[in-house]
Amino acid sequence: MSGIRRRQFKICLIGDGYVGKTSIRRKYLKEGFKRSYIPTLGVDFAQMSIDFEGVLTNLVIWDIAGQSLFQNLRKRYYDGSSGIVLVYNVTDRTSFDSASKWLVEAHGYMGNLPPLIIVGNKTDLRPSNPEGEVVTTEEGEEFSEKICNDLNATAIFIETSALTGANIEEAFSSLVGMMIEEYKKRQPGYIPEEKTPILAEEKVEEVQQLEAYHLQSNEEVTVSSSTDNDVSSSQIGTVTPIASIRIDSVTLLPSDSEYLKEDKIGKAMTELNALRLELKLEEDGLANISSDLEGKLLSLRNIIHVKKIMYEHLRTQLSTTRQEWTEAYDEYSVTDKIKKEEMAERAKKIEDIRSKIDRIGRIVRQRVGDLEMKKMTD
Repeated sequence: MSGIRRRQFKICLIGDGYVGKTSIRRKYLKEGFKRSYIPTLGVDFAQMSIDFEGVLTNLVIWDIAGQSLFQNLRKRYYDGSSGIVLVYNVTDRTSFDSASKWLVEAHGYMGNLPPLIIVGNKTDLRPSNPEGEVVTTEEGEEFSEKICNDLNATAIFIETSALTGANIEEAFSSLVGMMIEEYKKRQPGYIPEEKTPILAEEKVEEVQQLEAYHLQSNEEVTVSSSTDNDVSSSQIGTVTPIASIRIDSVTLLPSDSEYLKEDKIGKAMTELNALRLELKLEEDGLANISSDLEGKLLSLRNIIHVKKIMYEHLRTQLSTTRQEWTEAYDEYSVTDKIKKEEMAERAKKIEDIRSKIDRIGRIVRQRVGDLEMKKMTD
């Protein structure tokens, strides 16, 4: 087998929380729509294999949480992205206002942005909201054009509904086409495809006549076996065009060869055809197994990648917590020592004051007693 051609692209879904990113992903992957929304915990990912231009294309979709709680983790999640889907809610102007912040964040982490789809989601809710509060299509288009100019990005604007599925397929198909174009540009010897010019109407008939002339000329072939310029009528005839003759890859004989009619060769060709069919089945089986296993490996690679990021984040948190704990404990020990010293000092002062009070009290009592005795004697 010559090998299985495949491409793989990582797509990041970004945007504020509750704008429908997870619902869009679920709709595209045929996972269904969930009305009870559960906030994404940091990141979630899923994969899908599609056939694009005859090449197996794996899409790994990373659904990045919009909550600020996970902002420190997002930098790692952008790594290796081939495309971005930025989502805002057309009935939530705050999420639209935040869209530029998301792209500035992505640009800061990634540098030049990969192909981008800007999605205005939840269009099914637009009619039930006040006209002045919704984000219009024109505003979305203007925003996309501004992003293309300011960040030098390749972007397409589209409006969707994760509830009805409107334009979900179109959004991802457009992004895949853009990512593949970028992929081709990075290949050695890339030559941009030239668009075929549209012929004027008056030229169409002329071209058709020319094609018919060439076709007729190719069907009539003059064959000469003589060494001079004399050509007999038997040497002129119509032969099968070369392009229509199939050459067998094993016997190297043309498909209409007389030798293939011989009994022994015929049996061998029958066996050969059976083996070819068996080979094709085995190749298809190997391709299917390889595709299944590659899908599992891809999923595991992403799980490992996410777990590694989470582990490193938790390890950093643990190190920070340990340092904070050490500092807090040291501060506690110092404070406790100060407290004890202060309490001892205060207790000594209090004891000294009490002693003075008792001494003065004794003096007062003694003086009172002396005065009483003097009064009695008088």
